[in-house]
Amino acid sequence: MRIILEYWKLNFLSIIEYKISFIIQVFAMILNDIAFVWVWYMFFAKFGEIWGMNFWEFAVLLSIVVLVFAILHIFFWGYLNLSTIIEQGKLDNHLLLPKSILVRILSNNMMVSAFWDLVFAFMILYFVPDLSIILVLKIIILSFLWALTFLWFLLIFISFWFFVWSSKNLVKWVFESILWPSHYPPWIFEGTILKYIFMTIIPVFYVIFLPYNLTINFTFIWFLELLLSTSVFLFLWILTFYKWLKRYESGNMLNTNI
Repeated sequence: MRIILEYWKLNFLSIIEYKISFIIQVFAMILNDIAFVWVWYMFFAKFGEIWGMNFWEFAVLLSIVVLVFAILHIFFWGYLNLSTIIEQGKLDNHLLLPKSILVRILSNNMMVSAFWDLVFAFMILYFVPDLSIILVLKIIILSFLWALTFLWFLLIFISFWFFVWSSKNLVKWVFESILWPSHYPPWIFEGTILKYIFMTIIPVFYVIFLPYNLTINFTFIWFLELLLSTSVFLFLWILTFYKWLKRYESGNMLNTNI
């Protein structure tokens, strides 16, 4: 945690050096998020409920999605570069240092626009009636667990590079396959084959729907299930990456520096 916080401070100081770029990126995200919320607000204003979900429940779902995205891209945005580092044989410098390879790579980069997402995640809760501190704390804690589960699952596919030439397209597909269902009411997938796919091949149920259901209706059994799924993905991530790391080939003998 100390290493992650140190990287976070360095990354933050780096991005605010370019203030105009920082402001432009944040402003672009503001326009994008406001337009998205406005479209759904008009839908709910017209129909009242969509598949049994009203607008404040959708606001909770959207708040969790945005907060997870912010956590992932403020503290662990380095996951996007991991497959490229492996592909180009640039893990050598990281292997020579004593601290965890993955912690260092994951936390060495930061997305500027994600700061607005962090603020926007809490602004959305304005639409929630009878908002309480308990609900906000549940959203924060469950979003953090959700972000970790999301990250662990992505890293398993990133580690596939050790067996294939490039895993970037595969990781992009997995990321989008998990993210797009989160923008819709969970119940629209009931009674379809997608429900079983989301509970097995693509773990949308554990990454998205379970944290959301816990936020709306907390049960201890569901919470244990979420902790178990997060722990399983963490174990698989550690096992796959460090086991498959043995297949890594250094790029020092392939590249010539002049």
